[in-house]
Amino acid sequence: MKRWYAIQTYAGSELKVAELLEERVRQLGLERKVTAWKLNGSEVRFLAPIEEVITSKARRGRTGEYRVPYEYELKIEPNKRIQKGDIIAVKPAKYMSFDAKVKSIETLQRVIVEMSNRNEEEFLIPLEKRIRRDIRTGEKIPPSVPLTTDSDPNFRTPAVKTTVVQRDRVKRVQLERLDTNEIVTLLIPEKYLVRLKEGVTLKKGDLIEKEDKIESRASGLVKIKEYKDKRVVTVQYIEKRRLFPGYIFAHMEMGQDVLQLPEGIKCRFVGNPPLPLSEEDMKVVKRKAGLLEAPKAVGPKIEVAFEVGEVVEIIEGPFADFTGAIVELDKEREIATVTVKIFGRETRVDLPFESIQKI
Repeated sequence: MKRWYAIQTYAGSELKVAELLEERVRQLGLERKVTAWKLNGSEVRFLAPIEEVITSKARRGRTGEYRVPYEYELKIEPNKRIQKGDIIAVKPAKYMSFDAKVKSIETLQRVIVEMSNRNEEEFLIPLEKRIRRDIRTGEKIPPSVPLTTDSDPNFRTPAVKTTVVQRDRVKRVQLERLDTNEIVTLLIPEKYLVRLKEGVTLKKGDLIEKEDKIESRASGLVKIKEYKDKRVVTVQYIEKRRLFPGYIFAHMEMGQDVLQLPEGIKCRFVGNPPLPLSEEDMKVVKRKAGLLEAPKAVGPKIEVAFEVGEVVEIIEGPFADFTGAIVELDKEREIATVTVKIFGRETRVDLPFESIQKI
């Protein structure tokens, strides 16, 4: 009778060892004694399941966060995956909606700082003034700091700690409408402004500002938060990890011939003689490998306050039906880190709040 068995090897070598064991099965003619599974179009006999974990590598201040002003159109959806190079948002090109004459063009230095509540303040600084060297994008600034080397009080940060979120040059363009003589002022980033000269006449439909796109610098899971002045898009890094580092699993009919499988390969059966694993313990492995469907939560999400140290039951996903103790809570991401006992040892797993319930 075939049973599930665990094979131990060095962490990080699971895939290579699994390949060597597959080859050994063919060499010894044990195809009938070791069950083959169809996974992702391939036939495999040895399982080294992985789990996907959202890590903190893309939290605030890292490369995974993007400032998206409301004039940009989002091209992504929250809780969806995107790939590096995908478009996050687009600011459409702007065209003249009236005939006008260019009265003046002034170049300004722009600094935008963000407060702890994510509100922003914009400073437009004349080109003849020098901005201090420490005023750089991403730099944290103490309260009430002058932005210019001459300490001009007109360009001083708020009386709270701030972070520089943008520093660039813009053009302040004054247009005189030909139909009403009204003066219209536009503020356009220098790199997106079309070539203009004072005194030039612009016709209705002429391009005035080029399109801008924000591309993702990484692959991951999208989170979107809205604030007064902008949206903040975070691309959370998804890391693939071995669910059980150093272990491979196989469904086989144990015998003297099968015992020869690990010979010459840096691995060994768990137990002497090899100990079969229970179907209950194997649920997690089979669900992660795609051999068994994971239960899904039924009904609306119920918001429950959990506490560290509390024992909960897992109700969906590969670990459904297991119980464990909460060791960490991330309320912002609504993730609980729970320890569950599998194969006689404790394993930490990250679970959404909706995947657990109080006992």
